[in-house]
Amino acid sequence: MGQRTERFFERGKNFFEAGNNEQALRLFNQVLNREPGHKGALKHKALLFTASEEPQKTEQFLDIALTQQPEDDELQQIAGAFYISINEFEQAEDYLKQSVQFNDRNALAHYGLGLICVRHYSDHSRAIKHFDKAIAHDAEFSEALFNRACSSMIVGATEKAKRDFQTAKKLNHPEAEEMLNNYFDS
Repeated sequence: MGQRTERFFERGKNFFEAGNNEQALRLFNQVLNREPGHKGALKHKALLFTASEEPQKTEQFLDIALTQQPEDDELQQIAGAFYISINEFEQAEDYLKQSVQFNDRNALAHYGLGLICVRHYSDHSRAIKHFDKAIAHDAEFSEALFNRACSSMIVGATEKAKRDFQTAKKLNHPEAEEMLNNYFDS
């Protein structure tokens, strides 16, 4: 990796974080023109594509990125999240399983697998196991806490649900307080 390539990448990340996606994409493309397998540029460009409203282009880029870095758990997780967003659950599940196979500590991949268990299989017990793993690797993952609480309510574990909603509320989850008010005595 050349210093100039890394400077382009760092500038691209700064634009990405500031929300200037057009400039970020231009710089990530420059990095990838110099170094097609650059992990950081591939991941950030994948995130930019998944945020766009062009699923076909996103899918094409994810294929390219995963050809360059097939064992990258984060790219696998990004692909899984993308396929969840377009309700392609079987494909999402394949990518997310690959992600946790490469890195079982990937909280976002476990979270995605939990979502698939809920949305596609209506299997809340299995979803809780994935949410448990996500939370074990990121104790402040409010979305995982909230979703685990919802699944816990469905399987009848109301005390666990209440604790998770309370923790999610402390972490500023936007719906946790409403759930506490609607279903539990405060």
